[in-house]
Amino acid sequence: MFRRLWVSLVIAVLLLLVAASFAWGFGQVKFAVLSDPHLSFPAANTKDYVKMEDSSVALFKEAIDSVNAIPDLDFVIFAGDLTKDVEPWNIDLLREMLEEIRVPAYAVLGNHEVSPIPPKDKEAPLATLIGDSKYTVVFALQGFGFNGPQSYWTAEPVPGLLLIGLDTTKVGSWGGKVSPAQLRWLEKVLSTNRDKLTIVVGHHLLVPFREEEKKPEWKNFYLDNAEEVIALFEKYPQVSFYLCGHRHVSTIPVEKNGIWYIENASTLTYPMSYTVYTLTPQKLEYEVVRLKATPEIWEVAKKTMGEDPFWKPRAEATAEETLAYVEAADFVKFSMPVRFQKK
Repeated sequence: MFRRLWVSLVIAVLLLLVAASFAWGFGQVKFAVLSDPHLSFPAANTKDYVKMEDSSVALFKEAIDSVNAIPDLDFVIFAGDLTKDVEPWNIDLLREMLEEIRVPAYAVLGNHEVSPIPPKDKEAPLATLIGDSKYTVVFALQGFGFNGPQSYWTAEPVPGLLLIGLDTTKVGSWGGKVSPAQLRWLEKVLSTNRDKLTIVVGHHLLVPFREEEKKPEWKNFYLDNAEEVIALFEKYPQVSFYLCGHRHVSTIPVEKNGIWYIENASTLTYPMSYTVYTLTPQKLEYEVVRLKATPEIWEVAKKTMGEDPFWKPRAEATAEETLAYVEAADFVKFSMPVRFQKK
């Protein structure tokens, strides 16, 4: 009798564990996030500096080849700034390269998918006169999250997991916002999908990840109406994670009221990386993967990042301090709990 009771208890525990593992409808999901490739054919207005524009195609190809070599990958997310400045030839190249990915892929728009406005008080760079509409990108990337003319989207890559792709772009600025119409759409989506673990993807940051990130000159890294968006996330407990790019430093997570806001590394700037995530109903873990590139690319990327005053965490920072700052959170592995454990 004792043995039967012991076996029954073991079976009951196993059943509870299985039920917990599939509470959201899935067991384990693996996906990669690539951000800010700023894809560009080498041209008259490109160069390898902090943004390694002339090397962007080679770096993006390496990232795609690396992602394709992950055997158990379920999907890929691209967190914006996909092109240099939405040039037509770079949009075409982007589409062709995304089609090489062997698993489903989902993209959101970044500020570089909105053409810069030609300045009125000086001679305009040629690229600003050739740019295109962000809706051209939406049309070109049909099937990569976008499904129709809307610049934001939802997808369910596996049962029980909802992805929401936001359009955080703002015409005339490299800053961002979420429009009132999009906020109404977002609330409707969240209110009708309470039974799905939800990851929201956008390009711009919602929260600063370090004290230095509050510098006034960096305000355009954040959404104008970030608090409004955050309040909406906090209203719905199935929202656990917000993934973004834009800042070009190593992958960095920040927790606020149970929600993890994760800035993802760029493939284009030092320390040129992408991120692989493993999600279960209980937690999200990630590992940062650095691109190999060539020694010459690494040397230029590291040197220019350390020297450019814009990227320094404070005005008097040395090159070594700046490099340490942008790669300090380059964890081998980091684990974050799911906000709401569904029973």
